[in-house]
Order: sequence, then structure tokens, then C-alpha cells
Amino acid sequence: MTDRSSSRPDRGSAILIRVIVFLSLRVGRPIGRALLYPISLYFIAFAPAARQASIQYLTIVLGRRPAWSEVFRHFHVHAGVLLDRFFLLTRGTQGFELEVHGLDIIEEQKRRQQGCVLLGSHLGSFDVLRCLAAEQKVAVKAMMDVDISRKFNSILESVDKSFSDSIIPLGTPTSLIAAGQFVRRGGFVALLGDRAIGGDKLIDVSFFGRSARLPVGPLMLAATLKVPVIFFCGLFVRDRVYRIHFEQCPEPPAGNARSLSDTDMRRWVQDYADRLERHCRRSPYNWFNFYDFWAH
Repeated sequence: MTDRSSSRPDRGSAILIRVIVFLSLRVGRPIGRALLYPISLYFIAFAPAARQASIQYLTIVLGRRPAWSEVFRHFHVHAGVLLDRFFLLTRGTQGFELEVHGLDIIEEQKRRQQGCVLLGSHLGSFDVLRCLAAEQKVAVKAMMDVDISRKFNSILESVDKSFSDSIIPLGTPTSLIAAGQFVRRGGFVALLGDRAIGGDKLIDVSFFGRSARLPVGPLMLAATLKVPVIFFCGLFVRDRVYRIHFEQCPEPPAGNARSLSDTDMRRWVQDYADRLERHCRRSPYNWFNFYDFWAH
């Protein structure tokens, strides 16, 4: 199994990110946006594994080898979404334009006062969903491996002291208990389903016509908690504009989570992979998995 975190650009330089955040929040957003150009060039030049992963992915999604301008755009969109995290955390969606599709699914779930699992990916922005949830008065907590993003999370916490309160750490003995308690109070538990965490069971599915291994953890969580699953993504369209999608996923197979058959798990995870592929084709530069996603 390849290392699925070491080549990600967002882990490359915490100091660089701190400089951007300081200048952007103290001097202004235009300064931060201007800095994204040299930063994107820096990672293209000095992060060869991430650069090669971008070329591989864009070749698959575009059906041809990408031009260097397209590789640059891929990194630039990623850097822009990272920058926007800080403005979304400190100022909410003020100054942003959101196009929301499928909000009725969230409103119906809220009306039922029934918790659910929000299933996302490293496609677009998670924080734009967090801000939308706050505006809609929906309680959302993200389940994440805090060790993988410890440096970046420390920067987020320095901007928003309440950031850690919105997280349920994965990989602890109380993770499932905390998630269950939150869901029973009508809360929405959000997690990303395109990377394995720790000892997650993986299953082979088709992604862009190639075999990819995706974790079944999100399905097991939903089946254990006996709650529905809603797929989401917050896609960068252009500066200050995001398009958010909510889609109802198939109901988790009935029965005990541990007794699910490989056939049922593969069918359910394949549905998730198909949704990812569809949105990647529509917004190809929003895919932020900078490693060989298809490597086994």
C-alpha cells in the first residue's frame, strides 16, 4: 500500500501556509490570492510525486496528457481552496456565493430530527459545507484522523479556537461511542470516504474504468448506527464561488454491520465511486488526492 499522505502539497510547508494566512487575514484576501501563484509553482517544481500524480489523474479524467497550464491550474485550485478555509472559518460564507443543489434532502433529514452520515471526499472543500451547516442550524461534526493533519489543524485552531470542538477523532476506543451519541441527538457525522484510515477494510471497485481500493468504513459506520447516508461535495467554481451538492445514497444493507457480504459492500461502495467519478468529470481540478490513487 502506498503512503497516501506524504506527497500531499498541503503537508509540504506549514510555515508557508502560516505566512499566507497572516498576510491574507491582516492585509487582505487579494494578497493571499496573489501568493497562490508562486506557491503553486513551488510545489510543481519541488514536489515531483504530487506533480506526477496530478499528471496521471488529469490524463485519465481529460482523456489526454494535460498541458503544463492544466497541471498548474490543478495545484492552484487546491491552494485556493486551502486559503479559503481560513476565510470560511473566520467569516463564514460572507463574501462567497454558494450554489446549493439538493438542500431539500438536508432539510428533510433535519425535519425528522434524525441524524445521518455525511459522506464526502477529497474533492473540493469540506469547510464550505461546515459553514452552510452552521447557517442552516444543522449540527455537524467531522470524523477524522487528527494525527495525519496535526500541523495543518494546529493552524486552523489558531484561527478558530472552536475548531477542535467540531471534530470526533478517529482511531480511538471512544470514536464510535461519540459518533453514536451525537447522531442520536440528531447530529450529522461527516467523514471522507476516499482514503483508508488505519486498519480500514478495503474493497476493489471501478473508478474511471480502473481498479481502485476504497474503504468500507463509512458503510460500516452507517450500518452500525442504523442511519441514512448523504453524499456531499463542495466544488470550487471560480474565486469566491462554490457549488454544493447533496445526494441521497442507497440505504445501508440491513442486518449486523459485521455480517455484510462482500457483494453488498462492493455494490454500495461502487455507488459512491460512481458519484465521485461523475463530479470529477464535471469539475476535474477539484480532485485533491495527490498520489497514485490506483496503486494497490
